[in-house]
Amino acid sequence: MVMRIGLDVAQTAVERAGCGWYADSLARALAEEIRDRHELVLYHQFGDWLNGSCARATRLDLPGVTMPLLDVPAARARAIWEDPAHPLLGRPDIVHATSVRMPRVSGAKLVFTVHDVAFWTVPEFTTEANRLACQRGTLQAVERADGVIFISESARNEFAALLPGWLEEAGVDHTVIHHGSRHAPSGSHPMVASDPFWLAVGTLEPRKNYEALLTALPHYREQSSAPAPVWIAGGGGWKSDRLKDELRAAEAAGWVRYLGYVSEEELLRLYCEARALLFPSWYEGFGLPVLEALQQGCAVICSDRTSLPEIGGEVARYIDPASPRSLAVAMLELEQGPPFDRARARAQAARFSWARAAQETLQFYERVLASGRPPRAGRG
Repeated sequence: MVMRIGLDVAQTAVERAGCGWYADSLARALAEEIRDRHELVLYHQFGDWLNGSCARATRLDLPGVTMPLLDVPAARARAIWEDPAHPLLGRPDIVHATSVRMPRVSGAKLVFTVHDVAFWTVPEFTTEANRLACQRGTLQAVERADGVIFISESARNEFAALLPGWLEEAGVDHTVIHHGSRHAPSGSHPMVASDPFWLAVGTLEPRKNYEALLTALPHYREQSSAPAPVWIAGGGGWKSDRLKDELRAAEAAGWVRYLGYVSEEELLRLYCEARALLFPSWYEGFGLPVLEALQQGCAVICSDRTSLPEIGGEVARYIDPASPRSLAVAMLELEQGPPFDRARARAQAARFSWARAAQETLQFYERVLASGRPPRAGRG
């Protein structure tokens, strides 16, 4: 069966966080997987996610891939999405939303990816506007969706705890599909930097728990014979003004180096050369930096919460994010212990790949289309 697949890549047009990278990587992996079997329609404008410019967005000039909204201005795109039968939508068989919105498309079945439900379970880590937008978009999406993909068992379990039995009672098919890393394993960089450093990766926002990291540093530095600084790679986020002040003070003391948002090439080099990734996050739907670090043979010290043990397996070292001292102890143990087993880290990371994710996603699309039920978005 030839499928015409519509895929939301609207968030790839802006500075990318998790949803944007997911959309970019899935688009590339699907395009590689479908070859001449299916057609892929990339939506650079999607529902009410309208971009002023798509210059930075994912572009795939490949056979079987079309990008009908790539050069469409936002105002015209809005009008197009108000008409679910508009020909520029490409008449897909299935539409996959990768962000918290799910516009209707005539005749198409709809699949929605749930990255996390943090806006419900830990609302204190976001803004009220973001919480309301995510809640509204997710409820709309699950009301319309014919299929739901969770990116981790943790995300599915949290969703089921909040809405027990809802998917089953509504007749919505669902599955867990782990995704892969953005990078390939690299041997092109030295594995030990000339000036040792620890690495932290993630947007400056409360959920990432940089406060625990900064609190752990004095304990670590008091007991280390050769303390190394922490380099932080991540763009600015919400509720971070006080954190930025604390980072500036730590940077002035030589304890921290704040790099801001870095390129993919620079991030890859940092993973290859860092002593370890420090990731004391309170909550993750998946935890991409953990997988990316392990893939490059980098040690990982991370939180024991939500999805992170699912990704780090038996290789990562786990700490209590509520105990900064546990982070300091783990840093000292890694620093003073035997050399880290980089091959074991890579083996854990090899369990996850975008090729496998694309195969499983296509199989899920086929399952949703084969169900025989009419599209839920067209009912009522």
